Amino acid sequence: MRDPIVAVATPFGESAVGIVRLSGKGVLEIARRFFKTKAEIKPRYAHYGTLLDEKGEPLDEGLLIYYKAPKSYTGEDMVEISLHGNPLILKRAVEVFISGGCRLAEPGEFTKRAFLNGKMDLTQAEAVAELISAKTDLARRVALRQLKGELSKHIKPLRESLLQLLAYIEADIEFSEEDIPTLTKEQVVSMVEEVISGIDKLLRTAKTGKFIREGVKLAIVGKPNVGKSSLFNALLREDRAIVTDIEGTTRDYIEETVNLRGIPLVLVDTAGIREAKDPVERIGIERTLKKIEEADVILFVLDGSKPLTEEDKRIYEQVRGKNLIVVVNKTDLGTVIPLEIFEGHSIIKVSALKGEGIRNLEEEILKRAGVLVEDGINVYVSVRHEELLKKAKGVLERFLERYRREEVSPEIAMLDIREASDYLGEIVGEITTEDILSSIFSRFCIGK
Repeated sequence: MRDPIVAVATPFGESAVGIVRLSGKGVLEIARRFFKTKAEIKPRYAHYGTLLDEKGEPLDEGLLIYYKAPKSYTGEDMVEISLHGNPLILKRAVEVFISGGCRLAEPGEFTKRAFLNGKMDLTQAEAVAELISAKTDLARRVALRQLKGELSKHIKPLRESLLQLLAYIEADIEFSEEDIPTLTKEQVVSMVEEVISGIDKLLRTAKTGKFIREGVKLAIVGKPNVGKSSLFNALLREDRAIVTDIEGTTRDYIEETVNLRGIPLVLVDTAGIREAKDPVERIGIERTLKKIEEADVILFVLDGSKPLTEEDKRIYEQVRGKNLIVVVNKTDLGTVIPLEIFEGHSIIKVSALKGEGIRNLEEEILKRAGVLVEDGINVYVSVRHEELLKKAKGVLERFLERYRREEVSPEIAMLDIREASDYLGEIVGEITTEDILSSIFSRFCIGK
């Protein structure tokens, strides 16, 4: 059992209740020194008592629950003390337990210990942080499925297939003189192709997974006074941006997030792109151009009730190579703008002021972003998982290409198959290093 750690497990700020969490060797004895209760402390019972400071003075009253190893979140002895949610009280409580022999927990250290003690695999540990930070109900459901081991159910069978293949190859090397079953070349190819197929299925969820966790970045661009801010407000379902008939009202970008079918949509209403008339507007336009580069999808907004201008054409040339939706706004005033110039791009007609066509635009945004949200898909891989899956797939594809073309020695085949297997093992944490763990858990909050 590792050294005792302590941290506040609830968010900072005033609340009815705040929780101080301890885990590790001797935490019950440390807690007993400062938390006084009349009853004998039993595992998994709530005990009412008084928390004393280093001088024996009462600090607060609360409840203590003791979780005996291995039946705890971390797999170690754990103590959780519920106190009044005053930040001063919680801070002093942590200081008291530090004086008693605990040290302040590092970010994510409780969950890291849960992983190291076999309470969960690495994908489940990552899901804890994702569950805490989920911005939509879909993100919460995805994180919860991963926490229950859904992603591991897809990864582990693929790795098991490779390990089985390794066992056959190794047996062929060790017992080549004996009459034992071996795999034909066709069987080896079939097994590897099946693993690659499974990897491809997971990789197809990566883009949607990124958007579920981080959101789709959507930049609304166009010349001044075409209705960008009205469109921004229509998508947001509230009046966030100022709308006037005066050109250049939006002099800097405005950013908000809206939930679109479970996908966080990060809306950026940008300053109108034109020749700047003053330094402030020029800075706003420079920021607009940066947001265009960062965007996953761009809404190029035109005033459909007026003829196309040279300014419209100039902006179109700047964004035409991007992932673009041409939004023809103000259709309630009639449409005179020629649309054939935008052939090959998605074109959606809307009246942002009246809310017409907004649903069609939302559907097109998800389509252009490549978002795949289906009830039959239970997991969406993260950037880390995607990188490792691609490495495993690359190794296996190179192996197959060589294996089909020429005779590959069993020893070389083992190196390739083992490398791919290790990449899959790294996803669930069966193969890992301290550097990898530090990188993952450093993104957690302290206390979790």
